[in-house]
Amino acid sequence: MLEVVMALVVLGLLATLGLPFVRPQSGPAALRAQAQQIAALLRAERNAAIASGTAATVLVDQKGGSIRSGRSSGVILLPEAVSLRLSPANAAGIRFDPDGQSSGGQVLLQSGRETVEIEVSAPTALVRIKEAADARR
Repeated sequence: MLEVVMALVVLGLLATLGLPFVRPQSGPAALRAQAQQIAALLRAERNAAIASGTAATVLVDQKGGSIRSGRSSGVILLPEAVSLRLSPANAAGIRFDPDGQSSGGQVLLQSGRETVEIEVSAPTALVRIKEAADARR
């Protein structure tokens, strides 16, 4: 029994030492995970606007690759390999109104050939992620 415990301890130490050398997550799964984080931030702002009765805006810095909550300290920084676009292009962010509507728009994430779109409906403020297969159509 003691030998098994010692073997597990040694394996745990080796894993701990090796983790810093593992590449950060990249590819389609990482892009979808980042889209999920952005969608969660957008939904939180929408819910906060409705609950508080005051408008809330999520600010999108396309050049800096960041998305910032207008109400809280929530910030999502994207890796340099991921390009960020907001549509309409002249918008600074997406505004959520207390009546459940929004300014609407799309946040487009692209890394290599992979693309994920986060769509916010203007009339309903519904936040929806369109997977890469949908974006190619």
